[in-house]
Amino acid sequence: MAGLSLISSYLSDSEDENEDSEESKNTYLPLPESISSWQGVEHHPEIVDDPADHDGRSRSFKHERGNWATLVYVDYVPSDSMRNWMKSLESSLPMTGNTLFEQLHISLTRTLILKFHWIESIMASIKELCQMTSRFILELNEVKVYCNEDRTRTFLGVSCRNNDGILKEFTEALNKILTEYELPPFYEDASHHISFLWTLDDKEEQLKSLLSSMTRSLNEYLASSPEENSIMVNTVHCKVGNRLYTFQLK
Repeated sequence: MAGLSLISSYLSDSEDENEDSEESKNTYLPLPESISSWQGVEHHPEIVDDPADHDGRSRSFKHERGNWATLVYVDYVPSDSMRNWMKSLESSLPMTGNTLFEQLHISLTRTLILKFHWIESIMASIKELCQMTSRFILELNEVKVYCNEDRTRTFLGVSCRNNDGILKEFTEALNKILTEYELPPFYEDASHHISFLWTLDDKEEQLKSLLSSMTRSLNEYLASSPEENSIMVNTVHCKVGNRLYTFQLK
């Protein structure tokens, strides 16, 4: 209230001055010290990405308030023996600076950017889709190499296939939901896979020459551990920022 009375007083005094001479009209009272000392604060400070904070990785999109990074995926928890196979493959690679993922999954969408007011309706649509989709089996297939879209990271993954077509139908239906919000669909030549290792920069050509030996190693492992050949998919997960949604398949 004190600030308002000071402003009122300032305006009142200015009006009185307007009734004086032309010289008085060009003379203004100084802004009261209690007001001129006020300082604003930055409401939404810009977040500057520093690759050094996360092992040299760069954001594929700028961090903006109200944008929620989102991914729809199938969770995959490897057995100890599968984890050991991945470690043995990593140790055999000729390049350094490779990193094994701690948590593994099979992506069903690209990384999407949702607006906050979209979240509730999109989650409701995905939940409904899951309730209409039967559980299905993924079979492990071969080792493949992948690069992200800006070619700043390279990944090794185990490709997965679904023989009854349920995954293909689910992905197509999910793409239709995304199209309603003008979000990008999953890759046209989609290769569902479990990324288990990453390295910086574009190493695709270097790793391609090793794929046949790595796939042979995978097949030998799966032959000795047939229980690892397939994954039963009962649930679909959606990570929205720091929120996790889990949807049961029918």
